[in-house]
Amino acid sequence: MCTVTYIPTAGGFHLTSNRDEHISRGQAVTPREYASGKRRLLYPKDPDKNGSWIVAKNNGDVVVLLNGAFVKHVRQINYRKSRGLVLMDIIRAEYPDQFYKVMDLDDIEPFTIVLYTSGRLFECRWDGSDKHITMLDNRKEYIWSSATLYDKMAAAKRRSWFDDWRRSDLSKNTEGIINFHRYGGNGDDKDGLVINRDGKMKTISITSLQVKPSRISMLYHDMRDNRVYQNEIEVEQADITAITPAKTRFFALRKFFIRLFNWEYWPFNIVYAPILPYWFWLSLKARSFFFFNTANPSIENGGFAMESKKLIHKLIPEKYTPKTMAFRPGASLETIRESLRNNLMDFPLIAKPDIGMKGVLVKKVNNEAELSDYLRAIKVDFLLQECIPYKNEVGIFYYRIPGAMKGKISGVVGKHFLTVTGDGRSSIEQLVISEPRYLLQLEVLRQTYGHFLQQVLPVGKTHTLVPYGNHARGAKFIDLSKKVTRQLTETIDEVCHRIPGFYFGRLDVMYNNWEELCEGKNFTIVELNGAGSEPTHIYDPMHSIFFAWREIMRHWKLLNVISRINRNRLEINYLGFKEGVALLRNNSRYIKSIS
Repeated sequence: MCTVTYIPTAGGFHLTSNRDEHISRGQAVTPREYASGKRRLLYPKDPDKNGSWIVAKNNGDVVVLLNGAFVKHVRQINYRKSRGLVLMDIIRAEYPDQFYKVMDLDDIEPFTIVLYTSGRLFECRWDGSDKHITMLDNRKEYIWSSATLYDKMAAAKRRSWFDDWRRSDLSKNTEGIINFHRYGGNGDDKDGLVINRDGKMKTISITSLQVKPSRISMLYHDMRDNRVYQNEIEVEQADITAITPAKTRFFALRKFFIRLFNWEYWPFNIVYAPILPYWFWLSLKARSFFFFNTANPSIENGGFAMESKKLIHKLIPEKYTPKTMAFRPGASLETIRESLRNNLMDFPLIAKPDIGMKGVLVKKVNNEAELSDYLRAIKVDFLLQECIPYKNEVGIFYYRIPGAMKGKISGVVGKHFLTVTGDGRSSIEQLVISEPRYLLQLEVLRQTYGHFLQQVLPVGKTHTLVPYGNHARGAKFIDLSKKVTRQLTETIDEVCHRIPGFYFGRLDVMYNNWEELCEGKNFTIVELNGAGSEPTHIYDPMHSIFFAWREIMRHWKLLNVISRINRNRLEINYLGFKEGVALLRNNSRYIKSIS
């Protein structure tokens, strides 16, 4: 648990650990198999706490522990649980990487674990206050040294020995790896691979795992009595029949009827086609199909389409917005890491395209591994935004007739995030399937969370799967327009007066509680949408399609009036017909490219 190496091979890999302990530590129980639910675990056991520092599971998962995270920490007198028992909790989970992300580590001593699960290699560090998880390239070799025993200079020296060894012609099989772990370091008793610090702190064992698709072999060398033990555990193949064609057809049919009988899930064109004649009538009055661009003169195209969120963000007073950074596609992780550091930003973050629509490619990234996945997927300019700690989100539709002293709120929508509550029996996926609204998100949730959906939450424990209020991502919209007060209107009007050239659109706001929001306290504008905004309170399941059509047309009329007044007052032109058609075509192509 103080020195670990990872060596890939043609058919698997070797994971080897040197355990350095004070001589007063009890002698470990030699490796053996233990039952753990439906699984079996192979590991040596620490006699003092009954935990372990290296474990193999019969589904091919393996994990190894190192003491400390990044730097040597100051130890507390007592901790809630030993790190060896925390390791056991992680490996016993059906999906250890996801379990690590959500487990409670308060009052646990800092540690590092190297975890191989579901074909992926992770480095997980707990520094006493924050979790860090990095997905590593499992085709490369690695060495780790415990931060509690080896400072940066010692770790660099050991890394140099490791690099010299791996570049040498020496064998890289189990015997060769054990030889490196036993003799590497040129006899340096203080910082070598095997240490003996004044006869008090010694390397007491070396454990090496050879992982293959069908079996895992463990070689355990107890250096106290100079005995070697060898064990194997068979790797069971995953059940590939869990998602059957019959289930797939059933879910597809169920989703079809959910969408059929709930208009809020109908395609955009079907919802809007019956009321398009009204848009043509308004266009006739304005003498332009594309009158919308003058509604918000300071926003590109009035905020109807292809507008940059980054440029809109700059219009809003800084006190009302989250920290936000913009990047081009292809930006390196190192560049982003430096930018985050310079702007005092840290995970979790919200990643989104600079030009977006309906929540496409909006994702919460909790760590560098998830950010790396996002960087590989994103092909357009994108933003990284700090995650706002407020638990409530609301969409407030605001308009102000140009020349009027005060604006008005025309609708408010509350957003209930996609959240499940455990019953102690059902997996998260089963809870998702049981709720029609959430079932529509099942495929996306599987892609996002993978095996984590098979976890069973304790009774009453809630878990938010989509932490932002997007209807297309499963959030439930509730019409809160009746809660609008004069105080709330004055608060929002004051904010919007400070956004130059903004007359019509929706503010998406995170807030602490309703009373404070009305008072203008503890809220953040996470996004501002212009002329293309929908009055999203129409998507309350209690509203009919006829209510939605009335509200859409009411807002189109307001948009038309504001646009015409601005055109005459500011002497700015509507988009020409060719420009407007080109805008819509570009927007359609862009949406397809990011979808």
